[in-house]
Amino acid sequence: MATYSVRSGDTLSAIAARFNTSVSALAKANNIANPNKILAGQRLQVPGRSDGFDRPAPRPAPRPASQPAAQPAPSAAARGPVRDDDGRKFPTSKDGTPLYRQGDPQWGSRRLGTSSSLAAAGCAMTATAMAVSKITGKTINPGEMDAWLDKHGGYAGNGLIWGKAAQMGGLGAAKAGWNFNTLNKQVDAGRPVVIGVDYKAGSNGGANGTDHWITLTGRGRQNGQNVYFANDPATGKQITLRQVGSRLVGGPQGYKSTGQLVTFSGGNPRPGTGGAAPTRPSTPSKPAPAPSTSLKGAPLPGGDLKRGAQGAAVKQLQAALVKAGHLTQKEMNTGPGIFGPRTEDALQEFQKKHGVPATGYYGPKTRAAFEKLGAKVGGSGAAAPVKPTTPGPVKGGVSLQQLKKIMPALSDSKARQVLPHLNAAMAEAKINTPKRQAAFLAQLAHESGQLRYFEEIASGRAYEGRRDLGNTQPGDGVRFKGRGPIQLTGRANYRAAGKALGIDLERNPKRAADIDVGFRTAAWFWNSRGLNKYADAGNFREVTRRINGGYNGLADREQFYRRALNVLG
Repeated sequence: MATYSVRSGDTLSAIAARFNTSVSALAKANNIANPNKILAGQRLQVPGRSDGFDRPAPRPAPRPASQPAAQPAPSAAARGPVRDDDGRKFPTSKDGTPLYRQGDPQWGSRRLGTSSSLAAAGCAMTATAMAVSKITGKTINPGEMDAWLDKHGGYAGNGLIWGKAAQMGGLGAAKAGWNFNTLNKQVDAGRPVVIGVDYKAGSNGGANGTDHWITLTGRGRQNGQNVYFANDPATGKQITLRQVGSRLVGGPQGYKSTGQLVTFSGGNPRPGTGGAAPTRPSTPSKPAPAPSTSLKGAPLPGGDLKRGAQGAAVKQLQAALVKAGHLTQKEMNTGPGIFGPRTEDALQEFQKKHGVPATGYYGPKTRAAFEKLGAKVGGSGAAAPVKPTTPGPVKGGVSLQQLKKIMPALSDSKARQVLPHLNAAMAEAKINTPKRQAAFLAQLAHESGQLRYFEEIASGRAYEGRRDLGNTQPGDGVRFKGRGPIQLTGRANYRAAGKALGIDLERNPKRAADIDVGFRTAAWFWNSRGLNKYADAGNFREVTRRINGGYNGLADREQFYRRALNVLG
């Protein structure tokens, strides 16, 4: 375990990013109650890392004057940076594969699986995100992939389920036998593969030999030798390896391949060659896009949409794409209000034409492009007060009497107001058994003062500059303070919850305090941490830890839990 002496101006999040660990891990290792309060001169213990990257990389030793300079690895500038839907830029290796670092402040502190963090043990998932991004042409960063995997059961403990990760990009995955012909065929077609490497003394590539995962992206020549290039999740940089016998060796830690190899199927068969995209069934030629005035006044939804969404908002988007000439009325009529592959293709065409990253995701940048063409986007700009809608009765929910018994301080009028929204959110998140409902309600009761507070009383200034929460812009601390019955906090969480629910919470953060949205964000947070399985097992302590990051208020939470079990059991 390393030590670090705090300097003037340091923040715990900056120190965590420097050492590729998380704020919560640093706070726990040093008994820090308030992560916003550390003192210059204070010595911190930096917790060890399960993958060995627990210290800043050492500076290379000076090169003797007689030693020739190594030929530089291919430059990322050859293909230029890529952008995700939030507008964040990522460099690429020469072949165009994004370079992600597992300890990036935006996602490094996210919990991985059941007991670790992306910074500590997210190399396999980060390597996969790089490969899937290249093959699909969509910029899927590790934070987005982790959130998707949490929701879709993508981990077994802390182990990545490769097939699930590939599914996020519509791909398949297979653990192929180690074979250089397989490697060469894949990377020569521009299809990255993920390989296991050994670098710790003693593991030697045996049963426990895979210490780390990297993304193999291509091969070439360097200093007169045949070499392979790979993107390393530990550093977010490209490294060079060479073939020695049946292994690949090299990189900053003396990596040696272990024989574990993951290949991906589907997508563009030759994404690195500039070849044609996968062939689609031919469709009647469409007229050229209409002039911009044809979209004047066309209504469009203010929330985010993605493939799989359904409803009136999708129908508005499809109608606008028809007017813009990227979708025919006949195509729309085959699935009005259903965001399927043809709608996604049409949206990507629109995005390419209007300088928006062609992700097929309907987000803020795409709405802005529509607005420039005269479309009327609902919910754009400052958030207007929205009257929550009330869902009808939900089968299997809790009753008014049960809710009031579990939370005796909750008034009758407030209980009647929130009950339909609470039950609808629990049904949406499959919090549908007495054990799950008891654990969920107990946590909400503690976090919100028995459903009385849907917005943090403090100003939120304490969160200013917290990059681990995604607060990167001035005023983010106050703008994205805790809201909803489980106190959703930070720009990154607002963005992730909004994307999952189809609501633009990043531009309309106060919506998170409305009861129709607040319970849904609480249920999203619950599912993003995979808490139903712990509730099913009766492991309430682990539910608390994964919500709180520790055990603050455990006695109060357990009191509500016991009461809820008695009422609902």
